[in-house]
Amino acid sequence: MRAPIVAVAWGLLSLTTVSNAQELDPIVNMCVRFDHQSVYKNNTLYIDGGRETFVNVTGSGYKAKQIGPIIFGYNEYLIAIDMSSSWDWKSNISEVALTKKANSATGTKPPLVSKGALYHGKNEDDNIYLWGGSTSYSNTSFPGFPGTSPAQYSLWSFDITTKAWNQYDVTFGAGNRPSGGSFTEALDQGIAFYFNGVLDSGSQTSTQDFGNGVKQYLDGMIVIDTVHQTARNLSTKSVVGNMPRSRGRMQYIKGIGGKGILVQIGGNQQAIDNTTDPYIGDLLPMNEVDIFDISSYYNASTPDGTWYKQTTGGDTPPGRVDFCLILASADGSSHNIYMYGGRGVNDAFYDDIWVLSIPSFVWTKVYQGSTPRYSHTCHRVGNRTMVSVGGAANTNYDTMPCDWETRGVGIFDMSALTWGSVYNANSAEYTTPDRVVAKIGGTINGGAVMYQPNGGFDSPGLAALFQVPYLNPPNTSSDASSPSASSSPSSSHPIPSSLQPNPHTAPIIGGLVGSLAFVGSVGFFGYKYWGRLRRLFSGQGWKENEVEELDGSERQVEEMEAEEIYWELPAVEKPVELWSPSDRYSKGSGRASTRGSIKKDPLPSS
Repeated sequence: MRAPIVAVAWGLLSLTTVSNAQELDPIVNMCVRFDHQSVYKNNTLYIDGGRETFVNVTGSGYKAKQIGPIIFGYNEYLIAIDMSSSWDWKSNISEVALTKKANSATGTKPPLVSKGALYHGKNEDDNIYLWGGSTSYSNTSFPGFPGTSPAQYSLWSFDITTKAWNQYDVTFGAGNRPSGGSFTEALDQGIAFYFNGVLDSGSQTSTQDFGNGVKQYLDGMIVIDTVHQTARNLSTKSVVGNMPRSRGRMQYIKGIGGKGILVQIGGNQQAIDNTTDPYIGDLLPMNEVDIFDISSYYNASTPDGTWYKQTTGGDTPPGRVDFCLILASADGSSHNIYMYGGRGVNDAFYDDIWVLSIPSFVWTKVYQGSTPRYSHTCHRVGNRTMVSVGGAANTNYDTMPCDWETRGVGIFDMSALTWGSVYNANSAEYTTPDRVVAKIGGTINGGAVMYQPNGGFDSPGLAALFQVPYLNPPNTSSDASSPSASSSPSSSHPIPSSLQPNPHTAPIIGGLVGSLAFVGSVGFFGYKYWGRLRRLFSGQGWKENEVEELDGSERQVEEMEAEEIYWELPAVEKPVELWSPSDRYSKGSGRASTRGSIKKDPLPSS
């Protein structure tokens, strides 16, 4: 057995030159990392699996030089990045590669997958959860290539304290595991969501003969109970019809309606009976988003939940896939969903950041760069920091330059709208960028005055979810591990308690006669005039011509123990299994590329 490579921080690495693929280190020899899954919890950023290109390295620290040919392979480890103290990825970032050890009860190793989901779980839960994904066939000769595996154990957990992996059989609620679906979680409720996605030849043993260029798009949204490790499948026919989706993204927002909402954005769609792999396919327009009322999930009268569509305003970004989303809010009067990067039609690769403000549903472009990135992930860490993880610049994986962010992470200040290499563990409070304020009103500290879309809500039911401004702003970090990431309540525009929303009724119109009381009736009249009354109640006005066009949670981790710094590549890995309830989903798939030379298709399937 080879001696492990040891390091405490990248800046302390000595000269490292390797020539055998078996000795390639997922941190030291990283060229580009993409199609992985990641999550931020308890002061640590965890990065699991995905595809990775490797190069030999000479030198150390920021001056290390990448030399020799690019080798296409996989990240066989769970990488952990310490976020407990400030660092600069050019000099002193602390990363460790944790070997994915077999489940002690079954002897089965956790799967090696791409395009899956890594979930946080509840704050008091010591586990993170791996779901979905597909085994990539990009280079089957790479050491440790696992092949596919059965779909029975589609849900895995990793105990961040004991470092133990466990597996769960959830086939009763989810018979298979797809990849490329959009996902998010309501960590305060202990439930996670996975929307649509695809089956391909890397999904599970029952699909491994699908062959190259085959994908089966899947209807349905899987709801995973991370507390009890169970799954339930909800039909999404009311949203997608016979055109399921993949490679879009979804964001949870707490505090809207009874249990919060899910916002589904972008991606592509394809007829459920079409099993060809279109690479990009039919992109969803960005001038419309889908909203899921989570409280309807708990309602027996709506077994598949309730979805709404809403038209967006402002300058609309181009349609795209493989971008990332995070959420921030200054005071809860408006929630800002940041969308970064992605890939579009005709080999369009994006290095831009857009903000979708809710409940105004207005897009604002806040950044334009020249170094595109797609198939990456991103997380809000602390008050105002977006940490991006990995991503590719194009599809020429064997020739494109290595990631200029040589440690595979980037730091973006969501308030100042600037990129850098320094992570500040004690960053200032989040403030709304001036460019966004110009669209939704208020100030950088909140107090947004645009409480509905310019043309109103597209349905009375959706308007009912947004009846009143938020008296108790939600924790706006979807990655939040503790209450410290919550925004402070706003007192700039208090609304009487009599106007609290009821998510299961039509909007209730209040009268202003000395004191406020419910004297309205349920119906579209209230829906139509609700926004005006809201502005009266808050004592604030809003002029549509005041908005302008714009362009262009800090947890803390403890020092990793010495043995965790060993970057040892496991000899064997387990293949991935994709989910999808067998009673709802058809089967199909698509293989990525073969060993040897890397397949340069527009977008390898897995």
